[in-house]
Amino acid sequence: MIMTEIPLEIRLQGHLHVFVTGPETICQWVDENTLDVPGAEFTQLYKQHKWDGKWSPATWCRSIGGGVHELRCSRGILPRLLQDLGYAHKLVRHTDISSDIAQYIGHQPKWQALRDYQQNAFMEALEHGWGRIAFATNAGKGAVIAMLAEFAVLHDVNALILCDEKAVYEALEGELWTWAKIRPHLLKAGASELPEDGVTLAMVPTLARRIKEDSETWREWLKGQGMLLLDEADKATAPTWRDICRSSTKTQWRVGFSGTFPQSRSYADWQLEEIMGPVLLRASNKELVERGISAKPTVELYGFDATPGREQLLRMKDWYELAAPARRLWIYDLTIVLNPLRHEYVRSLVRPNVPTAIVVNRVEHGHQLCDAFQGAAYFLDGSASDTERSRMLDDFREGGFSILIVTKIFDRGTNRLGWAQDVIFASAEGSDRQTLQRIGRGLRRADGKAFLRLVDIIDHVKLHPEEEDKRLIKAADFLHTAGRKRVELYTAEGFEVKIHA
Repeated sequence: MIMTEIPLEIRLQGHLHVFVTGPETICQWVDENTLDVPGAEFTQLYKQHKWDGKWSPATWCRSIGGGVHELRCSRGILPRLLQDLGYAHKLVRHTDISSDIAQYIGHQPKWQALRDYQQNAFMEALEHGWGRIAFATNAGKGAVIAMLAEFAVLHDVNALILCDEKAVYEALEGELWTWAKIRPHLLKAGASELPEDGVTLAMVPTLARRIKEDSETWREWLKGQGMLLLDEADKATAPTWRDICRSSTKTQWRVGFSGTFPQSRSYADWQLEEIMGPVLLRASNKELVERGISAKPTVELYGFDATPGREQLLRMKDWYELAAPARRLWIYDLTIVLNPLRHEYVRSLVRPNVPTAIVVNRVEHGHQLCDAFQGAAYFLDGSASDTERSRMLDDFREGGFSILIVTKIFDRGTNRLGWAQDVIFASAEGSDRQTLQRIGRGLRRADGKAFLRLVDIIDHVKLHPEEEDKRLIKAADFLHTAGRKRVELYTAEGFEVKIHA
């Protein structure tokens, strides 16, 4: 785009939005970055012709005369607009806090205990106000969150910390005490009273329920939160997260943390940008491995023929009666969950006496696999009590048994799978986000572990000449597609990949 001599002017509208005036190129930028919303055609508003199914980075953009145009957008969108149009980044804030930051650092005894990228994340978050920190698992985001919360407390600012996984919640509670000696107000299942001023650690489902029960009271409380810190911030596109963010209208600081933010400029990425701003800093798995913070992974790929036997196939009239999601579920059950030959293959990939975590997505799959190990493995899923879960993980760590099968309850937050020297992905599916989270669980260097063997099974289905088999194979393409995407992810992360016949 060609710049004109019309100057760019920015002014804040409260803490959430900005007005930008400048040349026509600002409206051209809005048009060029307007997106079709995935799945919009299935919504009632679209079907009733009350919505065109598009999302725009600005609330509106218009000409105000003399070649000058004006737009209104989220404060989080502003940095990308400036970057794309070639303007120098203009820091938008109400007051200068550089001296406050310097004073805090000078009196914080644990500052030097932070790694350099953690210090940089702390500084970037405070100086920019809004933004995202892309820290892979093991990068130490909890320490940064704790010290940001402490900074808020010292400056009489209420801080609200959000997450929605129990393991993450418990980990954050520990980090707040370890790094800042903060005992936060806890808003979790069973809590119903408004927290007092200070730092609040909240489970998103609980806070969403309180808002639904007493909207006026809790939305007024949210207006009093000057700092909003979102862990697992990749989830913030969900309606409950977005509602909380929209209601937090006076957040001078709004910072999201995750190791699995979506692809840049995807619709999900734009949504997160709108809610909390751009990615300010990254610490990747590759960097953490090179620094010796994470174990070095070697990915071993094993192919498996998951073609079902002829006697297992549905009669075609039954197949035609199934909806598309039911067909996919049936194929997954037939080829993965209820496939004894595959269970035996998984068993053959386990090294004797090596602490091994086998990850599945379905509870039934876990039970089936556990039975195949004939008492040599234990299975943990979400039905286990906290006491049972802790006891079994302690037993695994201490060598009481060497094979632990787990569901996705351990995808986030926990450090306990770091004791595994081998991790086997037996689920045959999983998004990039889920795969990275699972890898991170195993990369933790528990007991000084330097290396991780990551085993992934790439399933395929062979084609038979029968016409009904061709239909089945086409429907089963998702298995191979999911495997290919995981391999691409391993390569993009810079992991060593070995292919076995």
